[in-house]
Formats: sequence, C-alpha cells, structure tokens
Amino acid sequence: MDSEHLEAYLADELDAAGRRQVERALRHDRDLCASFVAQAQMGEGLRILLGGAGKDGAAAFNQSVLARLRSEGAGDNRGFAKSVLTEIVEEREGLRPLRWPLLVKTGLISAAASIGLLLLLQTIIFNKASAPTAGAVEPVSPLIFAARIERGEDVVWSGNTVNRIREDGWLSTGLLKLESGSLLIAFNSGATALVEGPAELSIESGNRLFLRVGRLTAEVPPAASGFTVNTPRLNAIDIGTRFGVTVEGNGDSELHVMEGEVEVSRTSGNSVTTLVREGVALRADSRTRNELKPVPYAGDHFKLQLGSLTVPQPALRYNFDESPGAIVEDSGTIPLFDVPIIASGELDRSPRRGPGKKGGGLVFRPGEILDVALSRDFRLESPHTVAFWIKLPPAIGQNSREQILEYGREGLSWKVSCNLESGRGVRGALKVACPGGHVIGSTDLADGNWHHVAYRFIGGSASDVTSHLQLFVDGKPETLSDSFSGEMRAGRAGNLRLGGSENEGFQGWIDELAFYREAISTLTIQHLGN
Repeated sequence: MDSEHLEAYLADELDAAGRRQVERALRHDRDLCASFVAQAQMGEGLRILLGGAGKDGAAAFNQSVLARLRSEGAGDNRGFAKSVLTEIVEEREGLRPLRWPLLVKTGLISAAASIGLLLLLQTIIFNKASAPTAGAVEPVSPLIFAARIERGEDVVWSGNTVNRIREDGWLSTGLLKLESGSLLIAFNSGATALVEGPAELSIESGNRLFLRVGRLTAEVPPAASGFTVNTPRLNAIDIGTRFGVTVEGNGDSELHVMEGEVEVSRTSGNSVTTLVREGVALRADSRTRNELKPVPYAGDHFKLQLGSLTVPQPALRYNFDESPGAIVEDSGTIPLFDVPIIASGELDRSPRRGPGKKGGGLVFRPGEILDVALSRDFRLESPHTVAFWIKLPPAIGQNSREQILEYGREGLSWKVSCNLESGRGVRGALKVACPGGHVIGSTDLADGNWHHVAYRFIGGSASDVTSHLQLFVDGKPETLSDSFSGEMRAGRAGNLRLGGSENEGFQGWIDELAFYREAISTLTIQHLGN
C-alpha cells in the first residue's frame, strides 16, 4: 500500500470499503504503521507552520518548508526515522517534537475507526519509538537566535522586518525583507552570507537559510561545512568555501562557485545531485524534469566584502605563560586583574603551573582554586563570552559535576562545569548554569584530550539560558543534550573563581582563558580555537 492511500485516509477521502482496507493493512504491517504516524506528524506540522504564518508570510513559509523537505530526502518517500517537517516545527516555533498523544488530541488519527486499532498503533509505534533506551538523550528545542547582522550598508527594511531585529543585530529564525542596501549575516555555524537587496530570505537555522528572491554570497569555513542555501528552484550545500546564489522574482535560480565545491540539486522533479566545482555556474528554471543548465560563470560580479573586519579584544585574558612565579598576569584590554597564584596561608588550595595547550597552563585538583576580584562593570546579566582550553582525564568521580569556574556571589552566579550527573544530559559534557536554569552540551570533554570550550550569553530582556546561551566545543555549536529554563537576575559578577571545593572541583588542565564583555561572533570563537 503506498503513501497516497494513507494521505487519502487521513484526509477522510476514502469510502467505507477503502477505509476498512487501510485499517486491515495497518493492523498487520508495522512499517505501514510507522509511515502512517510520520504522515500524521507532517500534516500537523504543516497546520502549525502555515496556520500561524499570517497573510504576508504564508507563501514564503510554504516555499521554505517544501524546499527543506525536498532537499533532505522527503520527496514521495515518507519512511524516514524523524520527520524533517517536525524538525522545522521545532526550529521555527521552539516546539517539542510531535508525540502520539498530540496526534490523538488533534484528531488527525481519530479517523481510525476502532479503539482496538488505536491501541495496536500505540503499542507498535509509540511505545517502541519513544520509550527511552539506555544512554538515550531526549531532544531539546534548538536555540532561538540563529544568526547576527555583523555589518550593513545603506540598509532599508520592508514592513515589520526591523521589529524582528535586536538592537545588537541578533536574529531569530524567520522571514526578513530587505528593500535595498547590503548586509553581512553571520550564522552560528561560522558561515556568513553577504546579502544584496532587494531580497527576501528566511533564517532556517544556524547553518541554513531559504532565499526566496535576491542575491547573496556565502563564505563557509571548514567548521561550517554543510551550510545550505535553499531557493524555490534549487538546493545548494557547501563543501568548499565560497559561492554565490541569485533568485529572480519567478523563482529561477543560479549558482556560481567561486572557490571549493558545492552540491546542488533541484527542489523538485529531476533532483539528482550535481557536484559543482570552482569557476562553474548552473541555472535552475521551472522545467523541473530537465537537468540543471550550465551558464556563463559570473562569480566576479558578486560582492565579496562589506566593510573591514574588526577583531574584538577580551576584557580579561590569562595565557598562563609566565615563567615560574607567584603572579598570574592579565593581558586583557584593561590589565588590572593580575592575581597571586598562591593566596596567603592557602598553599594547599592553590593550583600548580604545568604544560598547557599553548605554552604554559595551570593544573588543578579538586579543592584547588584561583580567585580574581572583578570590578563593578562586570555584570552577570550583560552580554559576554567566555573561552578557554581544557583537558580533563576520563571522568571516574562520583560527584554530580566537576566545577571549572564560577563568577558572581553566593546564590547569584554563573557556574561552568563538566557534567557528571547521572541521567541528565551527556556525561562529561559542558554544563553552564545560573540560578534555576542550565544548558548541557553533547561532547564528552572528559576524554583526556585538549578541547577548546566557549559559550556566549546574548543578554537582553527576559534572557532565558535555554534561548540566550550558546555553547561551542572545538569551534562548533553544541547540540544541547539537556536544558532547564531559567533567567539570570541583574547583579555584579564580583568574583571569578577557577576550580572548586574538594566535593565539586575539577581535576585537569586549563589554558588561554579569555573573558569578553560582548557576545562575540562564531568566527572569532573559531579563531581562538584554531
């Protein structure tokens, strides 16, 4: 039985005999049951996406969703493990994945005539697919802020677009309409897109956008390989470094590869993937059954740069490269925070100097600490970024965490640790917490190797850690394995402490610690870990 029968069943378009035939097949075919649930999830996802899109955004949402589905292998075959559409719903709306009870509640499967059929489907699909397995990680809704406008030139926005952009340039997922001008958008993955107006585009995630109309140049570093540009006619996935895309008003699209390689395919019809190399250009028009058409290369006509690149400097920086001595030197923008490595009367609580990732570093054991008194202008609720190199031996302790650093005061502080809590997130992953909330990454740091760790807090009003805090390990954005909603209250940072008590301090090496008083770009974070 094919997917069209299931679609007709869900749409209540079959007569009584046809319905009985489908129900009979569902009772005896587990694969068909899985396809049935996947299609129901898709239908509900479309209702959520398109139902709330509004008059102006409905068409763009529709084109974007369909392009995403086709680009990631949906087509007419709906038998993949996780609905791509469900993923888009999570990214766009911050919703939890659609589960069986929601499908029942919405009535999408109420057409299944008997309670027995519902129970059978629930037993076969829901209990099998959603029951947690040993070591399984529950999916967490993605971050709201996926990109930031780094620079703009003569920018004029259309309609209410300007209301969706924060004063500091951060963008949430959704539609942008640029009437004129140029802007550089930096994605969380490290990729950048230089967009020339007039243009309409939708930020889909930290490594993907949908260009409905307009012109852009994408620059993709190795860490962001896989950056994707979808258009109404084609899908382009970067596996090189630089390419340009144009989309005309009718959706016809061109791809020009300036450097590296790009995988390109049509969004529908003849969707065979073609590898396009440097100096080659292809065009996709409305003749969907035809192959992509070669056109004269015009990569030199795309804008490649917008303004000059500024490299932010940390307010606080410890390289730990001093020759053996009592003072750890701060080389930040206001070098006022040199500190003694050994506090008076606390020789047994002080870390030791040792080899770092780059030159010297500090070696900690549980109970060893290094305190830094910060000035009044270090604020807990303000945007900031913290980055450092860390090496932790394989975690064998029984504590719930190994605290790496903390700043703030009693009851009001940011705490950064290696997660060792049983049953909550990936063991050994980076955990950043504030009072009442936390996020946990998915990379095991406790493996005996050096890792570059960074996180940025975007700040602003109602700055929940699950949406305003972004983690990076070795230059790549972290997928969250666990999170709990909570906001950081306003207050002075007061004191920075490296290490922790004997019960929760960490054992390992730390090097190249930097503290920025802004949410720095992903490119800068990747440069620090290069």
